[in-house]
Amino acid sequence: MIRALLLALSIATAGLGAAAPRAHAAAHQPVTLSPDQSAAVRRAVRYLNDISTLQARFIQISSNGAYAEGEMMVQRPGKMRFDYDPPHPILIIANGLSLLFYDREVKQASFLPLWETPLWFLIREQVTLSEDVVVSAVEQSPGALRITLTDKELSEAGSITLVFSDRPLELKKWEITDAQGILTQVSLINPRYGVEIDPLAFDYSDLEIQSGRRQPGRD
Repeated sequence: MIRALLLALSIATAGLGAAAPRAHAAAHQPVTLSPDQSAAVRRAVRYLNDISTLQARFIQISSNGAYAEGEMMVQRPGKMRFDYDPPHPILIIANGLSLLFYDREVKQASFLPLWETPLWFLIREQVTLSEDVVVSAVEQSPGALRITLTDKELSEAGSITLVFSDRPLELKKWEITDAQGILTQVSLINPRYGVEIDPLAFDYSDLEIQSGRRQPGRD
């Protein structure tokens, strides 16, 4: 799962155009959690499974100098949309079947399997932090909770850290470190949960798309 997240987000970050010398990321190892840490992870899983829809502004900052803002929407299971503000022409849509990465400027599209969607852990039918990932760190402080996840099969590929405010628990941002050591932080601004979202937000059939790959479900 982590490899998929890193792949999808690296595509989006590359689309923002910034590049910089890269250092290797340190590999994360599984840790033995204390009873309090295990309880915190269970609370986070329950919280994520309770999310039906989410809508928010986002700010994306990478250590290679890339910066972007936009709107995001989530509808579980399987649907997500990242709509980047100008000057970035990027649109990312998961429609329940596949992931579209679309460059509005050149009208060029790439399609990936749904499991390579950014934040697949959030939109899958059942959120779990044990099936294909390991919890490599849990940090608790007054009013905050950070949970770092790595891929079970390839811990050196990078990691994703979920950052929550606590009491009440609420997802505030995520931080992704890729295999080259680039850190990308995506912060949620004024998130709204349980809101009604227009189904057309996840429909890309009306886009003028140039692609070497056939659109899923189309002849």
